[in-house]
Amino acid sequence: MAELLAPLAGARAAVAADRLIGHFGGLGRALAAPGEQLAAALGKDADLVPALVAARRLVEAGLREDIRRTAVSPRDPQYRDFLRLVIGSSPNESVHVTFVTGEWGYLADERIATGSPGAAHVSLRLLLSRAFDVGAHGILLAHNHPSGSAEPSSADIRYTRRIARLTRAVDIVLLDHLIVGAGAIVSMRERGLL
Repeated sequence: MAELLAPLAGARAAVAADRLIGHFGGLGRALAAPGEQLAAALGKDADLVPALVAARRLVEAGLREDIRRTAVSPRDPQYRDFLRLVIGSSPNESVHVTFVTGEWGYLADERIATGSPGAAHVSLRLLLSRAFDVGAHGILLAHNHPSGSAEPSSADIRYTRRIARLTRAVDIVLLDHLIVGAGAIVSMRERGLL
């Protein structure tokens, strides 16, 4: 990590890397952390926070740009890399939604909920409102499991089926719900759970 931080931190890279790894356990969780948590972890080197946040945003923007160019697919490695970046290392469960056209063309994406390490509640009203706002014909949901397991829980299955029924009632298709774990991403559609 020190080598990656060197362009941002110079001679302080090794110390900053040690602090971030000690606090977050790794680069992914450090990059996913809010600025105030980064500042707390870095201590006297908190002036590095804006550069770290900017680096994260730069990588995220590059991946989002690639996603916008083609049909969005839950199987696409670039799309999965994007999800790993935006929610995969979050210490709390986060729900991310990608809104698509009827041909799976990208319309918009956003994090719509952040919860605790064990759960995140999605406002169905907010989800449907945003889908209508952008003119979505379909949505791809994704959420992370900070535990590292990508296996769907019984609550995940129940909630996904509920969302699928509600979106179907208003002519919006829930294309898939992906669960992002430490080393894998599980598609609930591929598992036959949707």
